[in-house]
Amino acid sequence: MLRLNQVVKHFAQPDGEVRVLSGASFHLPAGRSAALLGESGSGKSTLLHLVAGLDTPDSGELVIDGHSNLSMSAGDWNQLRRDRLSLIFQQYHLVPTLTVLDNLQLQARLSQRLDPVFRDHLIDRLGLGDLTRCLPHQLSGGQQQRVAIARALLHRPALVLADEPTGNLDEATSERVMGVLVELVRETGSSLLMVTHSAHMASFLDEQWRLQHGQLHQQHEPYNGEPAL
Repeated sequence: MLRLNQVVKHFAQPDGEVRVLSGASFHLPAGRSAALLGESGSGKSTLLHLVAGLDTPDSGELVIDGHSNLSMSAGDWNQLRRDRLSLIFQQYHLVPTLTVLDNLQLQARLSQRLDPVFRDHLIDRLGLGDLTRCLPHQLSGGQQQRVAIARALLHRPALVLADEPTGNLDEATSERVMGVLVELVRETGSSLLMVTHSAHMASFLDEQWRLQHGQLHQQHEPYNGEPAL
């Protein structure tokens, strides 16, 4: 589903070059979930942006759902993001003038993959049934994030990318949101790559990886590093 082969990424700074990824390699099979941990500034979000095609590596290859960045045009990336990828952010990025229903249907409509039966199932599972006519400003943070999750999953993407999806939520709400996100990702057969600072949130996923000194290392023991921010 997702493979990184010797990916390198650096940024120019006034005091010299900062290499964020130094030949990073990683494999996420179809239907699996992985958490990406690491210190602030280690490059976790940069890696996610590379996988989403929002940035380009200096060298190396990314293979996503059988598509290699080495042979993809900008149009190919746009189509891949529309049809086969989904992104969930710490900020919910709901359209303020659209209702909950219109927000959660947005990407599925763009990709022409709107399934009304699955839509109603997601609305039920995420507890949004009484909120479909509301506008985003009328919802709590947890409710808005559940709308974002429904939007991300409705078109049944091959890969879901999540960047601190519970970072703005309290602990109890975070656990509920993470629980339903992981369950629904498994139900749809999607893969999930999630950036997080929280070892507890990472424990919900199948695998935990740590980004350190530009390299990715799989963790086989519980992570006891920096706390959630």
